[in-house]
Amino acid sequence: MMRKITLLLLLGLISLVSIALQASTSAVDAQPENKLERARNYFGDDLLIDQNGVSYRFVSDLLSQHVVLINVIFTHCQDACPMQTQKLQVVRKQLGKHFGTQIAFLSLSVDPKRDDPAALKIFAEKQQANVPGWWFLTADEATMAKILGRLNQWTDDPNNHSTLLIAGNARNAHWIKLRPDSPPERIVADLLRLAGQ
Repeated sequence: MMRKITLLLLLGLISLVSIALQASTSAVDAQPENKLERARNYFGDDLLIDQNGVSYRFVSDLLSQHVVLINVIFTHCQDACPMQTQKLQVVRKQLGKHFGTQIAFLSLSVDPKRDDPAALKIFAEKQQANVPGWWFLTADEATMAKILGRLNQWTDDPNNHSTLLIAGNARNAHWIKLRPDSPPERIVADLLRLAGQ
């Protein structure tokens, strides 16, 4: 009789542990979605158009799929934007297999009145940056002002835009600012850390 009671208690304990583990796993699995929902609430999920004329929702299609490195550009820029794009080319090459799969670049236009997809494509091709995993993005001015404003990067005068880099993993709500003069190796290390590498 004592053995039977002990066995029943043991089976009950195993069931409780199993239920607790399932609940814990469900809570962990739900966390990234909750964090993505927070990102949607913060940024909105507006449509942006890339250099190829393809539309993407900012959070659902871009932030949710990759660790991202975001920089601000405008296509009529003659100095800082091309220089920064060339620096990011070095970073892209150093990322190797991680670029385009785990890590993507988003170059957001701060001059949406002039930067249509065709202008963005010309800029990207001139910089040899029209590659999969690197989106040059624009939208109407209100949308770009909202998104860049949330990133603290909007300015009414494109010539005065910030060259600060912002990297983020929206799935775990981890965002960092990177100095534009950081060595490429440092940027690569920070991006890989955000990607869990």
